[in-house]
Amino acid sequence: MNLLTVAVVLVLSVDAATGAGGGNVGAGAGVGAAREPAASAGLALPALMARIDDLHRRRDDHLAFSDEQRLVQAALARAPNDYGVLWRAARFYFWASDDPGLAKEQRSRWGKDGWDIAEHAIAQNPNDVAGYYWAAVCMGNYALGLGVVKALSLGLEGKFRDRLGRAAALNGGYEWGGVETAWGRFFDKLPWPKRDRKQGEEHLRRALALNPAALRARVYLAVSYLESDRAPEAKRLLDEVAAAPVGRYDAPEERRAKALGGGLQAEVYAKLK
Repeated sequence: MNLLTVAVVLVLSVDAATGAGGGNVGAGAGVGAAREPAASAGLALPALMARIDDLHRRRDDHLAFSDEQRLVQAALARAPNDYGVLWRAARFYFWASDDPGLAKEQRSRWGKDGWDIAEHAIAQNPNDVAGYYWAAVCMGNYALGLGVVKALSLGLEGKFRDRLGRAAALNGGYEWGGVETAWGRFFDKLPWPKRDRKQGEEHLRRALALNPAALRARVYLAVSYLESDRAPEAKRLLDEVAAAPVGRYDAPEERRAKALGGGLQAEVYAKLK
């Protein structure tokens, strides 16, 4: 199948999964809401991408997620080789595959889908950060679903380093410090003897320097501290995450990080006893 056929099948597969993308179904659900993506799909391509971006800013609302999904599908059908369409589609798949409520196998499958689309984006424009960044983080979700050891056996470490390294060289501050956050998680999740928690912490601290409001970097650093018998420091970070107001840089991402942090509280209190 060509990329267009694959992409349409992929987006439909996300639509079929109950609850993917999460969020509360707000007011306005129904026929009018269902017609909105169809109307937007007729926009000129720049306007269509702007509408996708607008929906992405509300992507943890189930209706916004579903609308974004259908507009990504429409954009891929219209312009399957357009760089802006492709990296936005890969971004969509990262969010879908990052959902902690999904089975590992599904997260891995959608991570691979996003990675494939991002690689096509890189082929269209090898001089921009977005293709490399979304390729790396989608690859990371694919690898975590497979299991880190299996992922290493498939040679994903070198590919991940290459994509994220290129992203860092092009724009190290992309996605509110997301490049450094991804490096930190990478070094912390490698199996022994490759794991390097000191280097992982350095990258996560750099992410916080780039974006002092960053919540996911705090959560990942807390995880590293918990696994290193540094529970008091982990608690301090998770308390900061819990107390942080939402909306300082990316509200859906902030809410997801808060949920991830909340899921660690029981482990923290158990280690503090």
